[in-house]
Amino acid sequence: MILKINPFNIARPLNTQYSGRNNTSFIKTNPMPFDTVSFKGGEKHMTSRADAINYGLAQAIYNEAEPIMTDFQSKLTKYFGPLVADDGHPDRVLSPYPKGLCVRLKTPYSICEKTASVGVSTKAEIKEQLGDIIGARLVIRDASKADEVLKKVIEGVKNNDIKIFEIENYRPEPKYSYFTKKQLDSLEKICNKMRTNGVTRTEKSIPSGYTALHLSAYLPNGFKGEIQILGIDVEKVKEIEDLLYKLKNNKSLPPKYKVIEDEFIDLKTNKPLQRAITAYSKEQYIAAREREPYPAKLKRPKKFLPAPNYVPPEYDFNRIWKMKTNCDYKKAKRCDFDFCQ
Repeated sequence: MILKINPFNIARPLNTQYSGRNNTSFIKTNPMPFDTVSFKGGEKHMTSRADAINYGLAQAIYNEAEPIMTDFQSKLTKYFGPLVADDGHPDRVLSPYPKGLCVRLKTPYSICEKTASVGVSTKAEIKEQLGDIIGARLVIRDASKADEVLKKVIEGVKNNDIKIFEIENYRPEPKYSYFTKKQLDSLEKICNKMRTNGVTRTEKSIPSGYTALHLSAYLPNGFKGEIQILGIDVEKVKEIEDLLYKLKNNKSLPPKYKVIEDEFIDLKTNKPLQRAITAYSKEQYIAAREREPYPAKLKRPKKFLPAPNYVPPEYDFNRIWKMKTNCDYKKAKRCDFDFCQ
């Protein structure tokens, strides 16, 4: 009999599903040993959720940020709304609403959780350190036309409506970047001309293979915002990977995804399993990026790469997508996918 070597050293009994789950339900008020700020490259350690700010302060910050988010959304709609596909213009570069152009505000609970990981406690510190309390996502339907999106970004920068201070280009390899070096050089040059303190720019390849352009911008009243630009298939992978990413870093999921959190609780503590899922995610991102552009009039197939032999079969992205879809269906129909938490 030939035995296949499992590179991640995950014990998988023959002819059975991956075993070893702890049947104890995860209690959301339990101490959280550590957390990870999204894609910043380092873990933020803490002793417990007691390190978080109180809910009242988080609610106050949320209330203060709400009109700023509305204004930010209005500005982005001004520039990118004409690029969003609809029935009359199915070939436009951005996906149809609501996901083609989505703006969200972190919930008070999510603000509390983030402050515990970052280690901030005052309103001023929170505004300074939490750069994604207000976030936006532009989902590109046709990546071959991504330059149309960047032209609108540059137009917004020139008009001082989009005040970019950081450019982060995530891709597993340079060839998967949505924008060329020349295009990003142009954006950086314009941003530096508009901002007296300049703009920072980084090119990042992270283990999960995440592929997107992140733009951080100054907003009124000391807030900061983040604009994510990514493709339609990559965005679909990210919806699943975001859930697994939170579990890998011992974070709780939004309440509507409790069934997913309970199902995959092993991922919070099993390091070999975490590495396996990270490798599987990278395969998904690359495959998704290679599928772009996507035909405008064709319904998107909800198919991911099947789980490879080093990943427990229950972690198949196709299965998790179905679980997530069921959770979303039971919730009110609104812009409430994981990005909006």
